[in-house]
Amino acid sequence: MLVTSTFQDALNTNTAIRPSLAEGFVEILGEAQVKTVPLDLAPAVIRQFRPDLVVAVGSLVPDASDLRGLRRAADGAGAELAYWLTDDPYEFDYAFKAELNADIIFSNDSWAVHHYRHGNVHHLPLAASRARHFRDLVPVSERENVVFFCGVAYPNRVALIRRADAVLSRHPVAILGTDWPSDIRCATNRRLSPAEMADHAAGARLTLNIGRDLDIANRRFALPPATPGPRTFEVALAGSAQLYFATGLEICDVFEPGREILLVDGVADIARAIAQALDDPAAIQAIAARAQSRALREHTYAQRAARILTLCRRTRVTMETAGAPERPRLAMVRR
Repeated sequence: MLVTSTFQDALNTNTAIRPSLAEGFVEILGEAQVKTVPLDLAPAVIRQFRPDLVVAVGSLVPDASDLRGLRRAADGAGAELAYWLTDDPYEFDYAFKAELNADIIFSNDSWAVHHYRHGNVHHLPLAASRARHFRDLVPVSERENVVFFCGVAYPNRVALIRRADAVLSRHPVAILGTDWPSDIRCATNRRLSPAEMADHAAGARLTLNIGRDLDIANRRFALPPATPGPRTFEVALAGSAQLYFATGLEICDVFEPGREILLVDGVADIARAIAQALDDPAAIQAIAARAQSRALREHTYAQRAARILTLCRRTRVTMETAGAPERPRLAMVRR
């Protein structure tokens, strides 16, 4: 099989997903059965390697992406073409590109799945990489920072951190990322690599998890996000207890509130969690350990790769049973 992207690496701010997924497939299939290349190299590699399955990961916004060339190469090799779209629902206005080109679609968001006009769409949350994000558990009482957060300063994040600034500034914290306004004392504008993010999470008693509210292309249905983002799984694998700013109930399906994750709704909840982390580090350590164990069992890219293989095999069996001479695109309603 081949893992590629849906757009050019030069435009991608999260290039780690593709190799992480490829590593998940390698865990299942072995290294000789898996290749991963950028989109611009994918058609040539497909023609040479002739995989059974091509999985393209990422965003559909860039118009320069040669998705039709990818489709033609897959057809020429007799390969099934799957898309794993990782920016739903924020870019859902571009979903038609997947509907026209993919045999099977995986969406990172459970609510977005219901709005595709395609006959073979499945929910597949993002995940964490054992190689990139796992860290050995450090005793909570020995961790340098009380609270860690890293991310772009979207308006909802700025509003919450600004309200919590007085509380956070009283403790050793690392509130990092880009575009943080200068009036927030606890925040510093600094980008982190995936490895640095995991190191910082592993070195903090608590990690804040605040989703985003900035849509890129979501005007048609204005879909609210439902599924927790990848940072939820990455931080758990790194071994930090999370303060999850809850905007929906799906978080309860992936981590158990109170035992594997702490839900917060404002500054008062953050202050109480900080007090617990200082007064009862063993309780916070237990939450972090349970979350890490569950992430290893259920939320790595190997688990997501296994799900892709299962669903794609079902598609292949269905098509062969129906006597399809080739791999047609599946039950699409064209615009």
